[in-house]
Amino acid sequence: MTTKLDYFFYKSVAEKIHNYLIQLQDVDFNDNARTPIIGYKRRNQRYKFATLHGGNSYQSLVLHVDPGTRFTTVGKIKQKEIQELLLFNISKIRGHKIKTNEVYLPLEKFGTLDSVEEIKSLIQFAYFKQDK
Repeated sequence: MTTKLDYFFYKSVAEKIHNYLIQLQDVDFNDNARTPIIGYKRRNQRYKFATLHGGNSYQSLVLHVDPGTRFTTVGKIKQKEIQELLLFNISKIRGHKIKTNEVYLPLEKFGTLDSVEEIKSLIQFAYFKQDK
């Protein structure tokens, strides 16, 4: 476990997500950043597929759905899908820049821990995306 999870406002949700991510095959996490950030990467991949960001303005799971590709619409498409599922609009609740190759899942939108179950397919998409 990592002490970085103590910085999350929704610690139980962050722990559940963290535990799910680290049980995936060949996943390592890196919590060496000075800020409350935990990155997740498969051993054979070049880029992270997920980041738990505990900074005050983020408090989100960030999925890197097309890492290394700046000009893509994959993130926008997946962001719209998850917003419809969890009933939120990221641009209305977060002020940070939204990248088109990432999907942002605010931890407060996980009203129940069952919501984590609902996003596993999106996590799997990011996990396998670099294999293509």
